[in-house]
Amino acid sequence: MCPVGVRTSHSTHALETGVAKLWLLLVGVNQYEDEQIPCLHYSALDCQGLGEALNAATQAFPQKEVMIYHDFASQQPKLENVLTSLRQIAAATKPIDTVLFYFSGHGMLDPLSQQVVLCLQDTQKEKLIDTGLKLQEVLQLLESCSAQQQLVVLDACHSGGMTLLGARGETDAQLNPTLELVEVLRQRAVQRKGFYALLSCDRGQQSWEFPQLGHGVFTYYLIQGLKGEAADSQGVIEADGLYRYVYHQTLTYIDKANQQLRVINQLKKGRGDNSIHSEYPSQTPKRIVEGVGEVILGLKSKKIESTQHPRQALVVEGLAKSKTSLALSKILSTAGSFEVNYWTVRGKNPQSDVRKAIQKCLLSQSFTESTNTAEAAATVLLYLRGQIQETEQGEAVLVLSDDIVIHRSWLRKQLRRCRSQQIIVLDCPVEQGVGNVSVRDWTEELQLGLDTGQCLITAAVPPHESERFATILLETLNQGTQRTGLTAAGWITQLQMQLAQTDINFYFWLSGSQGIIEVLPGKTLFAGDSLNEQPEDASSPTLDDLSSEVGIDYTHLRDLLQAQRWLEADQETTTLMLKVAGREQQRYLDLDSLKNFICKDLYTINHLWVSYSHGRFGFSVQHRIWQSMKGNSATDPVLALMIGSAKVAASETCIDFVNRVGWRLKDSWVDYDNLIWQGEAPIGHLPYVGFIEQAWRVKVLGVWEWHSAIATASWWELCVTLFSRLETCKIVDSIADDFNPD
Repeated sequence: MCPVGVRTSHSTHALETGVAKLWLLLVGVNQYEDEQIPCLHYSALDCQGLGEALNAATQAFPQKEVMIYHDFASQQPKLENVLTSLRQIAAATKPIDTVLFYFSGHGMLDPLSQQVVLCLQDTQKEKLIDTGLKLQEVLQLLESCSAQQQLVVLDACHSGGMTLLGARGETDAQLNPTLELVEVLRQRAVQRKGFYALLSCDRGQQSWEFPQLGHGVFTYYLIQGLKGEAADSQGVIEADGLYRYVYHQTLTYIDKANQQLRVINQLKKGRGDNSIHSEYPSQTPKRIVEGVGEVILGLKSKKIESTQHPRQALVVEGLAKSKTSLALSKILSTAGSFEVNYWTVRGKNPQSDVRKAIQKCLLSQSFTESTNTAEAAATVLLYLRGQIQETEQGEAVLVLSDDIVIHRSWLRKQLRRCRSQQIIVLDCPVEQGVGNVSVRDWTEELQLGLDTGQCLITAAVPPHESERFATILLETLNQGTQRTGLTAAGWITQLQMQLAQTDINFYFWLSGSQGIIEVLPGKTLFAGDSLNEQPEDASSPTLDDLSSEVGIDYTHLRDLLQAQRWLEADQETTTLMLKVAGREQQRYLDLDSLKNFICKDLYTINHLWVSYSHGRFGFSVQHRIWQSMKGNSATDPVLALMIGSAKVAASETCIDFVNRVGWRLKDSWVDYDNLIWQGEAPIGHLPYVGFIEQAWRVKVLGVWEWHSAIATASWWELCVTLFSRLETCKIVDSIADDFNPD
């Protein structure tokens, strides 16, 4: 394990007083002269943006020299230019100095020598060794350099032509030299205490570029970290704190991008469109350092706040007696970081004022001159509650009060003028006796296309439950106010689960090829914060109880849960449960093995799940949900006569439970691969009971037949036996106690 770097005040003082000098050599390549090497969109911008961030972070360091080469700079990223600068640094540095070398572009593997080559503007693929910048040559020059503190940052495994809904990596094996990169840098790190390397991805992975960020995701978060988000409590930005920040933010962003793709794919499948988008493979930033050392990169600079808030929200309440919308406004303001304007029918505002408020919200960012994509994406959220109707002339309108209406055609026009990401929520209580108004039509008519970042959420709510949808909106937002935040895709998924057994007609649309739509942005992790997840090579003490009565090692499960790698943790849980019970050959637990499952090991597994999910997942969480809904009476008297009231009651409770935890959606069981593997999953969603035999899922014409009900009841008996074992073992987790499913 690589140790955590240690910062001392001495090295910071040396840079601040000018005793030490900071040398920065930055290289970024978009366009290659050789047509065989794919061009990139953001490497030059990566280099340019990182240079600006480093310049701001090092303003307090009087002795520094910046050498920067990219497509837009006066000095082009050619081999001779870069080598000249490297040699100059090697000759001029002193032991107390710090050197940073950054490269963004393609890295390739020479097929004959197996050397890693960084591709510069004039590199020729057929003559890599002669025309490219060999990584070994860079390291040899740094070896001859006197500076004791050296940092090499490589964003060198790019996928050319990458967009959010575009290509998925290169087929050319030469363009993925990460294995060799890691080994070469590790050998170098062993030789020198002050050497520190950061890679954009791990073995077998590639770096992704995202239009919304305007950068590769790795360098984007390098830039944000240097702007102060990775500073420690004293405002010092050092390499290890920066790495931790970039590691967590990169993994989170990729996870959210995949979450959005899954919802978009769901919509495409529903429309019969087979052009399904593949999800992004993992990108895990990696650090390489041996010994204990430090590399100080800068100090946190003062931020200049924008005069225009990038997140605007408008809540328009058309029900005179509602209080839920006010609570929605508060959570959007606090957890959502929106600048919220709240409008209610009780205010007796004229129609013109309502229209102006909607325009102000939607168009606030459309007339600004700022185009800095490195800042937070402009997002607008519009919540409208009113009744949808048709006028005598056949126009679709949203009625907010007796004399205030919003025409659908007018709203569509405003949405098309809006340049921000959009989250539009229509909460429409259905007027008694009105049956010809379609909320689905509003969802269809307000769509802007596949490329525009837009989330539409619409609902037709029965008149006797006019507050139900708003209440569920509020509940799902409250569940999402954790460190990872809540994306539009995650919100839609939660709403699907919550609304599956209601009478509310729910429709949605999600699009956007430019990036992720955030409803509740995740909390920024600062260098001094306590982390719930750690990078793979961060060694830190743990107080987790990993005890086992039969010698099972729970370290790997703990590490997976720490990193919130829920799918792998779920699979590891199944493996361990079978191992504890000695049922690895049978591959499932039967009734007796569940009744006699070892208490100490059951406690350990459950405690790890509950702790690292903050009380959302775990067997004890599922037990509480079961306790809140279990019943002994059957509601289907005919089926009860056929197979017995107890079996019918068990099968009905089972269906209620699996709907509640999200293992079943409406009338269909969810395949294991399609379970929700993010933090936005319903409470109790994990771990899945993959270690018991599955129910026979038969359904004909919407009616559960007797043989299916018997199989379901038998499967549910196994689940209940597991929950009962928790009671027998007296497993009460303090975190689970805080959860009340009601």
